[in-house]
Amino acid sequence: MVSMLETVAAGYPDLETHFVHGALNSATHAMDRHVRSLATTHGRGTVNTFYNEPLEADAAGYSHDHDGFISVSWLKENTPFEQADFYLCGPRPLLQALVGGLSAAGVDRKHIHHELFGPADVQIAA
Repeated sequence: MVSMLETVAAGYPDLETHFVHGALNSATHAMDRHVRSLATTHGRGTVNTFYNEPLEADAAGYSHDHDGFISVSWLKENTPFEQADFYLCGPRPLLQALVGGLSAAGVDRKHIHHELFGPADVQIAA
């Protein structure tokens, strides 16, 4: 996902992007500074992060933007939902919730792109 954001930032200055990332907490949150730098450099990018198991030192609005999980209702309220293409990468529970939820919310499957990201044993069993 980050390489896609890098490509957009480098070559598509007019493309509006919304990078929404979920992590357990700050200890597991990869590449946050880099992603935020890309969004700032791009100028039409926004970044929102969700922590579903924030550490004691994590605070919404400081280390991350929101507590909890990324949801379809949040995406509907905070992105150009009707015009968006959704690129999703994550573990099976996330993909099941978001791919199914986006589809149920009326997003055409051709606008939902996803890839499983998780432990090798989960991918082999898929």
